[in-house]
Amino acid sequence: MNISDLDMERLIDAISGAVFPVVFEGIGDHTAPSELRERANLNSEIMGRIMGVLLCGDEVGQEVFDLIDRSVGHMKASHAQSFGELLGPGGSLSKIHKL
Repeated sequence: MNISDLDMERLIDAISGAVFPVVFEGIGDHTAPSELRERANLNSEIMGRIMGVLLCGDEVGQEVFDLIDRSVGHMKASHAQSFGELLGPGGSLSKIHKL
């Protein structure tokens, strides 16, 4: 069996499920939005690096650097959109929304 034989989406979901609680440990109701965004960026960086290596398939070569950069960018954009919906004006965690 090779890495390329695995279901990458399922593998990434499993790894993400393991990384998320570690990165966001200690977050609570009084956590500042800036702290949430900082943790989201860290999570994006970690998951992007992991994704970049996994996307290389069975052999990791020089292309890993480009794949990591693209994967981190993709993860940051995805997280920014999700957290924008939560923390932006009118978002479910927004102070403006709660007033």
